[in-house]
Amino acid sequence: RGRFRRSLARVRDWCRRHRHDAIADQHAHLCALVRGHGAYFGITGNSRLVQRFTYLVQCAWRYYLDRRSQRSRMKWHRFNCLLKRYSLPAVRIRPLQLT
Repeated sequence: RGRFRRSLARVRDWCRRHRHDAIADQHAHLCALVRGHGAYFGITGNSRLVQRFTYLVQCAWRYYLDRRSQRSRMKWHRFNCLLKRYSLPAVRIRPLQLT
C-alpha cells in the first residue's frame, strides 16, 4: 500500500509540474508510467489494484488539466472525448509463475 500511494503521489506531482506541457507529451509520459507500473505489479491477484492505478492516473491528469486555465475547464465529458484520442494503455495481467 505504501508503494502504491508513493507512486500515485509521484504521478500527481508530475502532472502538477507539467500541466502546461502539450497534451501529446503528457500522454506519452503517462503511458510510460502506466505501462511500467503494470509490468511490475501486473500479476495474478493484483488486477484490481493495477486497474485502480490506471483510473487514478486518469483522475490526476484531468484534475491538473482542469487547472491549466481560469477560463476554460476540463469537465469529465470533455476529458472522456480527449481520452478517445489519447487513451492510456490497458495493462495485461501475467499469470504468477512460481519457481
